[in-house]
Amino acid sequence: MNYLEIQESLLKLLPMWNYQIAKPFKQLLDDGISLDMYYCIRALKWNGGCSTMTEIAKWAKMPKQQTTKLVNRLVEYGFVTRLDDPTDRRIVKIQLTDKATEFIDYFIEHDASCFRPLLEQMNDQELQDFSNALNRLTEIFSNICFRNDCAAPEQNKK
Repeated sequence: MNYLEIQESLLKLLPMWNYQIAKPFKQLLDDGISLDMYYCIRALKWNGGCSTMTEIAKWAKMPKQQTTKLVNRLVEYGFVTRLDDPTDRRIVKIQLTDKATEFIDYFIEHDASCFRPLLEQMNDQELQDFSNALNRLTEIFSNICFRNDCAAPEQNKK
């Protein structure tokens, strides 16, 4: 398969993914929690709950100034705390709080059920195929992220 065919497949998938997965997910985050905030919390959790500002900027592929604003909002919500590195004053580490962990756990258990209507439309074989495809995509993206030094999902860190 060449790049053009793959690109066409991605462009074909994106609208369906947006309306079936992304849009329902985004609607859950209406209480002031942005997608970037949620993704940052998840990335921190995947990476042991503590990372430097530089690492977060790399994962999020955003400038450090924008990362600082993101972290400031997470601090305001009580989801992270800043820790100074005693060996190097220039390094600031960001650590998840218990509140962030509780938020993620609650979100997964209660709010992520927004995907249930989509999943209920699938028969057993489609569910298995969908699950296998998601696992494979996660594995591929994790490999790419690992090569590019960004956050890798928790299932590949076990």
